Amino acid sequence: MAFDMAIALFRPAIKYAMERNGHGAALGFKLDKISRGETSLIFPYKEETVGNPITGVVHGGVIVSLLDTACGCAAMTVLGAPSVTPTMDLRLDYMRPAEPYKSIYVEAKVYRKSSTVIFCRGLAWQDDREKPIAHCVANFMRVDAKSVQFRTIAATKLKWLLPWRRSRVSDVKDES
Repeated sequence: MAFDMAIALFRPAIKYAMERNGHGAALGFKLDKISRGETSLIFPYKEETVGNPITGVVHGGVIVSLLDTACGCAAMTVLGAPSVTPTMDLRLDYMRPAEPYKSIYVEAKVYRKSSTVIFCRGLAWQDDREKPIAHCVANFMRVDAKSVQFRTIAATKLKWLLPWRRSRVSDVKDES
């Protein structure tokens, strides 16, 4: 496979956005593979995500979130410019419960791209890919990159990464 410069440049940004922000940071998953039209992630078992405390099984909402995230990331990799891909529709089939104390592996692939919609499939499993926990089909909207203010988003989010920008006098409230 030929080297893909766009994906090489995109990979660190998508990893940061998905692993260190929002529910990605809360869940603690790791994007394992990012290539054009394909992503995979690993979710290590966390007791905080258990849906049934008697069995220790991970909550189904975690599974759907993992699949939605993986498919959304795969959808973003097929666009020609930085953009977002909001979920339009997601259909999930739970095949069996996840086993407690085991990592969950998720992969997603784009199988069709139109001028307005990106179509993906996703799969979640533990020990054996042939014995899935769940699979999904998902559709994502193509949003025109010009309508998203990436420069503003980056400036707002990235300033908190810079240690000298964290505690400016103007950012501190007077508690007296």
